[in-house]
Amino acid sequence: MAKFPADAPIADVIKTFGRLGFRILRTGNHIAMIRENDDGTSTPLTMPNHRILI
Repeated sequence: MAKFPADAPIADVIKTFGRLGFRILRTGNHIAMIRENDDGTSTPLTMPNHRILI
């Protein structure tokens, strides 16, 4: 599997997680995303809302 770039723009990161099934719940200082799994569980994801993620 290819490594994710160390200096990725936040828009690219959100787009990539969207392709993996995540959707945005809320934004602020952090971005909260969630993915509903096939077995009925959900996977939360929280990342800082910076212009570029390092």
